[in-house]
Amino acid sequence: MSSHNVQKELQRLGVQPRGNVDVAADVLVIPITHSVVSKTTGSDEELCSLADGIPGQELTIVLVAVGGASGDIILTPATMTGFATILLDDVKATITLKYIDDTVGWVVLGATGTAAPPLIT
Repeated sequence: MSSHNVQKELQRLGVQPRGNVDVAADVLVIPITHSVVSKTTGSDEELCSLADGIPGQELTIVLVAVGGASGDIILTPATMTGFATILLDDVKATITLKYIDDTVGWVVLGATGTAAPPLIT
């Protein structure tokens, strides 16, 4: 089932995603099926996408392991307001987003990091 179909089914049921999911290196789609995503990167920069969510859904993405010197994540949601991309470039870099609706999309609720917070542009 595609992310879009999962989103619509969860919305129909009134279910908000919960729990944590681990996402391996070189997987470039951030799932919206859980509330926390623990992402590992490979040895190169990963251009990750994020589908539209469910209105009111909160999603936290944490960079848990970097496979090399340039194992960054550049996250680009399908629909967003207030930013275009988010760069997570250090282990423990964390971004928390909230999905408002299909017009506003994802907005940033918070960003933290060990050395510095993720770069939001």
